[in-house]
Amino acid sequence: MTSERPDGASPGSSPATSDVPDGRIFVTGATGFVGSNVRAALGDRPLRLLVRDAARSARLRGPNVELVEGDVTRPETLRGTMDGCRFVIHLVGIIEETGTASFDTIIRQGTEHVVAEAQRAGVDHVLHMSAMGTVDDPAFPYWHAKFGAEQAVRASTVPWTIFRPSVIFGPGDGFINPLALLVKLPVTPVVGDGQSRFMPVAVGEVAACFVGSLGRPEHQGQTYELGGARIYTFTEMLDAIGDELDTRHPRIRVPVPLISAVVRLTQPLPRVLRPPVTAEQLRMLKRDNTTDHNATGALLGRPPIALADGLGYLRPGARNRPPD
Repeated sequence: MTSERPDGASPGSSPATSDVPDGRIFVTGATGFVGSNVRAALGDRPLRLLVRDAARSARLRGPNVELVEGDVTRPETLRGTMDGCRFVIHLVGIIEETGTASFDTIIRQGTEHVVAEAQRAGVDHVLHMSAMGTVDDPAFPYWHAKFGAEQAVRASTVPWTIFRPSVIFGPGDGFINPLALLVKLPVTPVVGDGQSRFMPVAVGEVAACFVGSLGRPEHQGQTYELGGARIYTFTEMLDAIGDELDTRHPRIRVPVPLISAVVRLTQPLPRVLRPPVTAEQLRMLKRDNTTDHNATGALLGRPPIALADGLGYLRPGARNRPPD
């Protein structure tokens, strides 16, 4: 389906920045996919961005943007970084473990360190990025780490809001773009039976939910699950992508155990030579990622868009990267 909104967002997805409360906002993960969109949604509000290397992130500096170096896995590097900030938006996360960067280290422990420093600095409100599907089950290390991170946020004395989005799509995303590559193949592989269900949500709308909740007492102490306008099976997502690209090829169902074996065998290879999915993601793909309590529309004040209406960024010549 051809989209009139090629950026994967929708009109009015970002609240007017005049509605954002005064005060400096501390943002972790500001250079990432969601973080870039949150920065754009915050406009000219005063920001302090946590970065690993200030020199490499110098382009982000501006009249209202400060950079501070730190690492969420090393709490001593966070000391004092939030002083003078009223709000914290915590977006740091990983979707694949590499080296010492485990889900538990980055997601759970990193969140514990961020929340502890926010509490010490006396910030007014912490907004935390979690994930739909979060569960207290070590069999799913990503979701389990997200569960532990949520527990750390809730245990804090700082007012908090937690967001649990389903899969997020938009320019530069790491989920729909790899699927688009599969759709373009002469034969498109389908994981398992292709019936796992998702509620894809536009990145611009996720960013708007964060910004619109900032400093609002009615949103504090709340956990919001965020999804798009409708549920899609894995196969239906491939259909939507194929319609946008005006391409349909034969499909072949590939058993999950077979893909898992390929993933294990190719793990030592460079990322570009491996399948566009990890062993953890394969386990997660076997579970539905939907909710009966979709808060996106209520937070936006209008219905969210559906995946099929926000895929214009996949078209040739369209901008397919996050905001600068």
